[in-house]
Amino acid sequence: MLTCRSNFFQTAHPVLVKILTQEFYVVRGAENVKALFKGSWACTSIPFVKFALGYAFGLPAEALSLYDKDDSGGGHVPYPGSTVEARNRIDYRVHQSLNRFLEGKGLLPFWSRFEGNITQRLHRLYDRLGSDWDYHDDLMKVVGDEATVSILNALCGPYLLSLNPNFLQDYWDFDRNLQTYLQGVPWFLAPKAYTARKRVLNAVKIWQQHARDHFNDSAVVADGDDPFWGSSFFRERQEMFLEMDGFDYAAIASQDFGAIWAARNSITSASWAIFEIYRDPELLASMRAEVGACVLKGADGSIRFDIEQLLRLPILQAVYAETLRLRMHFYIIRMPDKVDMNIRDWVIPKRKVVVTPTTVAHMDPEAWSTGSNSEHPVDQFWVGRFLRYPSKNTLENVQVRDSASPTFSTKELEGSWIPYGGGPRQCPGRHFAKRQILLMTALMVILFDCEILGEGKNVQEDFTLKGFGSGVSHPAGKIPMRIRRRNRGSV
Repeated sequence: MLTCRSNFFQTAHPVLVKILTQEFYVVRGAENVKALFKGSWACTSIPFVKFALGYAFGLPAEALSLYDKDDSGGGHVPYPGSTVEARNRIDYRVHQSLNRFLEGKGLLPFWSRFEGNITQRLHRLYDRLGSDWDYHDDLMKVVGDEATVSILNALCGPYLLSLNPNFLQDYWDFDRNLQTYLQGVPWFLAPKAYTARKRVLNAVKIWQQHARDHFNDSAVVADGDDPFWGSSFFRERQEMFLEMDGFDYAAIASQDFGAIWAARNSITSASWAIFEIYRDPELLASMRAEVGACVLKGADGSIRFDIEQLLRLPILQAVYAETLRLRMHFYIIRMPDKVDMNIRDWVIPKRKVVVTPTTVAHMDPEAWSTGSNSEHPVDQFWVGRFLRYPSKNTLENVQVRDSASPTFSTKELEGSWIPYGGGPRQCPGRHFAKRQILLMTALMVILFDCEILGEGKNVQEDFTLKGFGSGVSHPAGKIPMRIRRRNRGSV
């Protein structure tokens, strides 16, 4: 295997990289990435999960040690020779709980609560605004706050926020300091960052203690959820973690805040998508024509959407997909556990780290259409990368304004479009995330006029160490805007 000192993200084959005492393999290229995901069944994520939980989310050492002891593997059947008790199979049990919630029986009630909450909140915003422009200094905050509150209420019920009025600000303060925690910066060099983390963890503890004190079985509704814990997901995780060695209420709060924090990617993605639409009048007109045909009006005159209809809209889906392509910056990390991993003609030895950066895959000019005259470089937003036109057999370099009706497709981009990773440990939240981004985008463009002001139209991503590598990026600055509600005739 080749050892490379520079440009190792540009080679067509896996490369062994050595930096000081650390070494890892870099894998890029669609075919190699597909092979990596296909072989991920033999990988473990335990070292990386343990690292994140310990450094970022403050999981206490006694609970962290359970990850070191868990040699049972991620499958339903433990590895031969493993002596870990079933109750202590933390990697497998945590992943299964996430799958049940986000890919199983928990998804529909979670989605229904969010759908109702965000629709209600955006209509309240509509009612507060007049026909005159209302100035706000940051689009990302306006959209992000509405989405965050709706997701938190759908996830956790009303008490997390009502008992902790500053949680919304603390949540995003924690998020902006994530790299500080992951880099192991000591608390005395970053006291504000660690104070923010202490506040969010204390808020989760307060909410969960309130739930333990007030919950009773009669509070559970038909879908299994309740107002105190919110989703049955958190109620069931209390029981699961308390069965495990080393877990107390503080450790559970760290684990559960990790699950809550993960919503930040879809929230920030929705804000970026809305930003891109409002700064492009042609795209805005196309979006309004497309989603406007799917509007359902309630008896009270409110706007509703059938999510299944939105999931079939090509331009809306292309906005979603292009937003994730352009704004997702994350390192997909795998490690073969018990056996070597084959990536086409190459062999990755077991217990060696493999890294695939989403940014490299998403910015590969050989993989992505840039228009018939290269007028749409990969570092710019263009929905045409994901639209297929009926007269052609491949993804086409055609503007959205063409008269032909396009279809949305990511099939030809397998291994190149990888915002959710891939393989058995692909992000289980991808189904909710897509629905959330589509619905928020549809509601915003139908209900509101929005004008992005000044330099906000050209805002860049935050590519500093503080802002890069944790998932969907933040802007490097605020995006000033003015907003007003659309008149009833337009809506």
